[in-house]
Amino acid sequence: MNTSSFEHIVRIQFNALMITVIKCTVKSRSRQFARRSKREVLFYELSDTKNLECVTEDKYSCDYISFEVLNFTIQISNEKLAVALYKLSSKERDVILLRYFQSMSDQEIAELYHVSRSAIYRRRSNGLKKLKTLLKERN
Repeated sequence: MNTSSFEHIVRIQFNALMITVIKCTVKSRSRQFARRSKREVLFYELSDTKNLECVTEDKYSCDYISFEVLNFTIQISNEKLAVALYKLSSKERDVILLRYFQSMSDQEIAELYHVSRSAIYRRRSNGLKKLKTLLKERN
């Protein structure tokens, strides 16, 4: 194919421009990798995870069993405990969840349910006894 000298010059200029763009891109990527290598560590280079200062763990709703007590949502990650709690009466379960997972006193729980503190104490005591036997059965 015969090409004019003008087309030939345009091709040479285009090739020179592309070479310049490629060289600049390579330099930019090299600088980017150098910056990253100063800040980041590859996983296989990490020693034991105990040595890490900040270890995070993802938590998902499917990892928990949720209980609704009044206006609280209480999530329990221990499946055995959650199954045993389901087997309690709702009154016993609610008192135990509020006491041990929301750190409420018997008096505070009694005020929420409009019953006496001694009634809450009995529910909690009976619930804990049942919970203890249920958890022993599962082991």
